[in-house]
Amino acid sequence: MIRSLPLLQTITLAVLAVLCVAMAGLVYVELTWPVAASEEAAAPAAPAGARKNAVAGSFSLPSLQNFNAVTDRPLFAQNRRPPAQGSDDAGPWQSLVLAGIIISPTSREALILHGKPQIAAHIAEGQDVEGWVVTSILADRVVIRNGSSEHELKLLEKSDRPPPPPGLPPRRSFSQ
Repeated sequence: MIRSLPLLQTITLAVLAVLCVAMAGLVYVELTWPVAASEEAAAPAAPAGARKNAVAGSFSLPSLQNFNAVTDRPLFAQNRRPPAQGSDDAGPWQSLVLAGIIISPTSREALILHGKPQIAAHIAEGQDVEGWVVTSILADRVVIRNGSSEHELKLLEKSDRPPPPPGLPPRRSFSQ
């Protein structure tokens, strides 16, 4: 048995169908219109390769000097100040980081981070890392030498250490 719709519902469905077709046509025209207009305007004046370059060349980034305020103050530095330029101690030894010292009755070792990405190396007195020979390991520092150049790698002071990441409980000391 086929039911017929009342006249008002039939007219409403027909109007909605016409509106859907009109909206779909409008979307099609809007999506294809800028491409068609730019092709028509650029086609007689220049070949296809030049058109691409003209569109791509219309935008350029500002020079790096415009961002000096950002680059002079590194975001993740503790004091947000750039490192001192022209330091007389600057050199390849600065890529070495003293992470720990182990002193036992039979040996002295230092845990030194080096390379990019940093890797840890257990170094004893007399051994070398990246061309630097460890001459002595003391309780709070390590002395390294490369030819006539000598430098000290110091352990970070407790106040110099970065704070623990958020969400971790603070360290507790169990002194009595």
